[in-house]
Amino acid sequence: MIETASLAEMSFERLAEARGDITQDVLEIYYRKLPAGRDSFIHHGLGNVPELEGRMVAATAFLLMKWADDPWSAKIEQGTTIVHHNDTLMIPPSMYIGLIDAVLEVLLPTIPSDRESELALWRRVRDEIAAYIESLRDEFWRKDESGPLPAFPAH
Repeated sequence: MIETASLAEMSFERLAEARGDITQDVLEIYYRKLPAGRDSFIHHGLGNVPELEGRMVAATAFLLMKWADDPWSAKIEQGTTIVHHNDTLMIPPSMYIGLIDAVLEVLLPTIPSDRESELALWRRVRDEIAAYIESLRDEFWRKDESGPLPAFPAH
């Protein structure tokens, strides 16, 4: 059996070969589903929104790869990041998972349907990240009353 780090690497290599830079594709999905995300990028972009958008899409892709390879380290890195995004930047969990979902919505169609273990990896990673985000809500000082995170769309 191929280990998860290798599956993750194969997924993103295939994506890069098939689609190149995914930033605009991801942002189109993200902004369509979460229009407030655009306002947030404009506010936090400090005059250079495309640079921030590119960094955040890249960081999200790296988060997914890191989580697939070493979820414990990813949790350590993300624990304070998720809380900081909610409390300081006013980016609630729904907007945080929204960018993750947008990257996955661009990634998953590039995976052949017979690569069940690879597809299952990304569904598991998404489920784990969502559960982890939910587990951090008690640490927020700026309470998020938006309810549970949305389910990932079926493909």
